[in-house]
Amino acid sequence: MRVVISMMLAGVLAATIGCESGSAEGEGEGEGEGESAFPDDTGPTCSEARTVDCEDDVFTALTMNLDEAATGRFTNTPVGDGTFDVEIDGTAGGFNGNGGWVYGKFTDDGLVKVELLDIDSFGSLEWDIAFRRFVVRVNSGYGGPSCVTAARTATDTDFAALQHVPAGLSFADEQFMSDPDSCTLIPDGSGIGAAGVVLQNWWRYVDCVTTTGNVYVLSLADGRRVKWVITDYYASEQQTCNETGAGGVGAANFKAKFGFFN
Repeated sequence: MRVVISMMLAGVLAATIGCESGSAEGEGEGEGEGESAFPDDTGPTCSEARTVDCEDDVFTALTMNLDEAATGRFTNTPVGDGTFDVEIDGTAGGFNGNGGWVYGKFTDDGLVKVELLDIDSFGSLEWDIAFRRFVVRVNSGYGGPSCVTAARTATDTDFAALQHVPAGLSFADEQFMSDPDSCTLIPDGSGIGAAGVVLQNWWRYVDCVTTTGNVYVLSLADGRRVKWVITDYYASEQQTCNETGAGGVGAANFKAKFGFFN
């Protein structure tokens, strides 16, 4: 594998992403959320891991850690009707840190951490979603060996009021590399070369990372469906950031909500 060599390049990319208040995590909102791979349905189900193309290049593009699993944790608070408030530590060692991704699985008990080395995530069906600084990826396509897909709902969708999967959604897997031959990264449009993941439009950037409130539906490998929204990126002062474009303290300390559809 070219992974060890790739780690040297990963350090360069890592220096450009992840920061606290006043430094750019990105330079704008991402331009898209992947090709619509599964229009008008919720995508496939799967029970066997498949080979992930471009593994070495993905390892570099996603600023992965070869040796250490992430120390970040998930804290779940049930709020009724199978819905949870979740706090997520995706800090990866802080600004310019080299910490790995933190991996989670959606369960009836909340979003549960899956202990994985980044390199092992390419062979594991145990995780559904992963976090590192402002990039959030799902386990499918170039992102992992499973078949988790995602679709963004209409603008201003009310998370609490969303009781059924909206008709006409187009679900997509992770297609942030060009093709299996050239393995060229497709960036998210922020201007810093981050991967164009399907969940990328949860944020915008001016002088801090603002949350858009975009609500997504995720289709899991077992066919269950989840509604999902990220409400905060900072440990504190997120509202100030959203309202004024300034502030935000404690980057990559996410707050999110999720719930299973019946």
